[in-house]
Amino acid sequence: MADPDAVLTGRIAARLTWWPELECRTVTAVRRTKVTPMQGFAWRRGVVDPDDVIEVNRLRFTSVAATVLELIPELGGQVIDEALRRGVVTMAQLWEAFRGRGRRRGDARRRFLLEDSHDEPWSEAERSLHQILRSVRMPCRFRANHRVWLGDTGRCAYVDAALIPLKLGFEADGRAFHSEEGPFERDRNRDTQLASIGWWIVRFSARQVLEDANEVRERIVAIVRERLTQLGRRRR
Repeated sequence: MADPDAVLTGRIAARLTWWPELECRTVTAVRRTKVTPMQGFAWRRGVVDPDDVIEVNRLRFTSVAATVLELIPELGGQVIDEALRRGVVTMAQLWEAFRGRGRRRGDARRRFLLEDSHDEPWSEAERSLHQILRSVRMPCRFRANHRVWLGDTGRCAYVDAALIPLKLGFEADGRAFHSEEGPFERDRNRDTQLASIGWWIVRFSARQVLEDANEVRERIVAIVRERLTQLGRRRR
């Protein structure tokens, strides 16, 4: 870069450090010196807190947490979900970054989505599923992305939302899932392995949880009651 002290931000920071698939048409950056217009660049004059800066291959970027917070007004909960799914940031780090910065436009939305992410969804569909589950009175609290060991195989499976005492799991399948044969076959194989050790896995499509929340909620209530009956437990 022409300015070695410039800090790359936003989409370009995410793309070059942890989210390579993210589309980026304009390079955004912060620099100390006078800003000179350049085609393809969106400069902002200022200083980034050193704690929010990382260096990769002699280029300086905003940290993952700072980048996620910057992109929330544009990408919403998706950027949080993607960072959590990839394991590049934790909710504790996001909250620390949020509380350590000055007030900025869009902070009300940032706070709302951080609070909504306390169950750490890995996709938009999972986020919606978690919201639905939190709205239902349950016999026990669900655990998001719960790891289940598959018998003596040495392998494990992650369940989007699990009611562990009931061995009942709910999944929210992404839109791409239905068009890819590999994931379809792998997930069916995984579901049968989970069934072999007593788990009941219920799948909803992304469209269902995103567009028919009331219907999904009613089905979840009915399924939980049926599971309690199967296990000889008292309904609530």
